[in-house]
Amino acid sequence: MMIRWALVLAVALAPYVASAATKPTPVAAEDKVHAQLRLALERAEAELAAAPSAIPVGTLKPSAVDPRVPLLRQRLDAMGVALPESAVPAVAVPAIAQPEAALAEPVPVVVTGPELIGPVAPATLIYDEALTQRVKLLQSRWGLRDDGVVGRRTLRALNFTPADEAASLRQTLARWQAPPARGKSITVNVPTAEIIAFENGVEVLRSRAVVGSPLTQTPLIQSNMIAVKYNPDWTVPPGLTKKYKAQMAAGRYDEMRKHNVVVKTPEGQTFDPAQVPPDMVGTMGWKFWQPPGDDNALGLLKFELDNDQAIYLHDTNNRKLFATDNRAVSNGCIRVENYLGLAAWVLGTDIPAVEAAIATGTTHFARVPSRIPVRMTYYLAYPDTAGGIRYGEDVYTLAEGS
Repeated sequence: MMIRWALVLAVALAPYVASAATKPTPVAAEDKVHAQLRLALERAEAELAAAPSAIPVGTLKPSAVDPRVPLLRQRLDAMGVALPESAVPAVAVPAIAQPEAALAEPVPVVVTGPELIGPVAPATLIYDEALTQRVKLLQSRWGLRDDGVVGRRTLRALNFTPADEAASLRQTLARWQAPPARGKSITVNVPTAEIIAFENGVEVLRSRAVVGSPLTQTPLIQSNMIAVKYNPDWTVPPGLTKKYKAQMAAGRYDEMRKHNVVVKTPEGQTFDPAQVPPDMVGTMGWKFWQPPGDDNALGLLKFELDNDQAIYLHDTNNRKLFATDNRAVSNGCIRVENYLGLAAWVLGTDIPAVEAAIATGTTHFARVPSRIPVRMTYYLAYPDTAGGIRYGEDVYTLAEGS
């Protein structure tokens, strides 16, 4: 009887089993960033034969008269960097009073070629306001200081060829790791000097950052963010400790005193550097230490990570660095421009609550609700917030063989 019922059930379910067997296995949706990078690579590879003429080196400032201006305009045209019509500055053309008879009989003008001698330069050679605004737009897209001055890094952007783009994109795709599809995560990208926060694999926050210099590189590791420290104190890292000890040996204490740096014992006692022999620092737990405050090197917030290399994210007392072109200047840790927004996001609160905790003036911790993966990456190409691709600088010269 049982065998007969089993045969009946098998016959009844056969169409459904066959249907299920022929259905394709569900495939997870491709992550958006990878798709943007791959599409950009296809475009760059299609343009490899079109190598643009490089703009010769040398700083070019707004209002200058320079034979490179036509080439600058040509490169911006080729890169598709154009201002909206409403943003194009109007050029005032002075009216010249003429007799009525002269208006009826226009005098022909013979053009003999560009004339560089004399008080009036050819208009095509003037780095005018409209062109300046286009350069500023390019600088903004590349994460550069948008001052309109064509310096070394802006020239690099202008002279970046399709071959350069393709190489950067291939390197990035080879290294690419998608953010976790569930929960919060943070990517620190060294070449573009920025931090990208994700929730369920979707970008929710981006901030400029300051990363390690070529001599004191940010290690390409993965950690977990475990807490936020309000009003942090600061223990001086080994490289700066060596510098301060040399200053002590030479009897120079001005820099340390200027930044309120003292020598601290394991028991918590503090001394002015002039009261301590240089050789004592770095032995038996004696260290250079800076108390919390407006001048603290970590600023007002520190984001604690669980790695053994003493690498973490933090605010800074020198926020002017975020507006500079070269933001690879730290001792290895990562400084965050939007530290308030990042803290509110990781703690699941709002900015006023973070500011209120800072305003207490006390040093204390707030644990994140759950550990947040933080990955230090080295992507030479990464999508910007406008839908384009930002090409970072190979500051650690890691592109070879990658």
